Amino acid sequence: MAKVGFVYGAGAHGFRFESPGDTHFSLTVVLVEEEHKREVEEGFRRIRERHILDGKLSPVDAHGIVQRRQILEELKKLNFSFHALLVDKRKLHQKSPLQYKGTFYKFLSGLIYNNLYRTVPQLGVVASPLGSPEFMESFRRYILENHQVDLFSPAPFAFSTEGEEPLLQLASFLGESLNSFHAGLSELDPEQELAGKCVGVNRWPEGYVPYTVDTEGMAADAQDEAITAAAQLRARDYLQRHAGSEDPVIKSRMVFVEYLLMVFTYNYRTRYIHTHELLQHLNSYRYENYTEHRFRSLVVGPVRDEGVLIVSSSAGYKLPCSTRDIYSFFNYYNQQIQPMLARLGQCHRALELATGGELNVLEHPEYASLRKLLEKLS
Repeated sequence: MAKVGFVYGAGAHGFRFESPGDTHFSLTVVLVEEEHKREVEEGFRRIRERHILDGKLSPVDAHGIVQRRQILEELKKLNFSFHALLVDKRKLHQKSPLQYKGTFYKFLSGLIYNNLYRTVPQLGVVASPLGSPEFMESFRRYILENHQVDLFSPAPFAFSTEGEEPLLQLASFLGESLNSFHAGLSELDPEQELAGKCVGVNRWPEGYVPYTVDTEGMAADAQDEAITAAAQLRARDYLQRHAGSEDPVIKSRMVFVEYLLMVFTYNYRTRYIHTHELLQHLNSYRYENYTEHRFRSLVVGPVRDEGVLIVSSSAGYKLPCSTRDIYSFFNYYNQQIQPMLARLGQCHRALELATGGELNVLEHPEYASLRKLLEKLS
């Protein structure tokens, strides 16, 4: 079904932070289905007439907060969704090409238009003016040539003003509200207040957080002895609890733990035991025939689930004996887990945008923990 996106840029392109509100720039797109456009326009006109009597919002003070809260509450009744790109200009290099107006608008607009055109089919765009007619025409060509998916049947793209298009005023209100909240000027976060309407606020630039802790040169410390003792104690406890079991899988797990403990205690406690070596040892008992996959799922995983401390890396498995072992283990898994979570979050946001928020995979109770993790990462 065809949709129209009304795009408004709130904030300026420069790096002169003369007031707290100058720190952020946002591009907000209000998305409506073509057949509901007039209905949403009329609904927003009525809201505006009730709450914005002179055509201007009150300053962000106590009265202004009340006014904005009332508007946000009434917007929940309208049939639209919105998506935004939020830019914290304090994190940008002020001597980069983004200091130039044309580059700033084209590059940042490209981020949101590329996402929109790849995700929302049959999308027409109405954007707020960005400068001179010459610049706007070059900008329009830039978007059509660089960010539309179907070059043979380009979607409509036009500029208009807030006076001509009421839904540009709605995009303006949402964008300015986002800027105010993230600049610390307002307590109202439209992303939360209109959670049912918001199909993603992408923050840029994305903060880089390394997935690993540097263990090079990490010296032995007072915790190493405690880690070693805990690893041995838990391994021995596991063997005692399962002594006498006739279950072939349990017996295989005991062989695995015994081998780890033997190498750790009598051989070389810093040595990782390669999976191939462990499989050879385990299969020599003929309790079960283990492949790498069966070994990981039937032996290693369940042993860890019962509390035995086992660290692993591409070099194999061992019991930990130092903080360096522990950090290496966390690094190994964090490098896999964090990108997986990021991909899930990206997929979720894309589906929200594509369906106008109607598909929210994470609302199921089975995904409650996953939802909390992704919320912290967003």
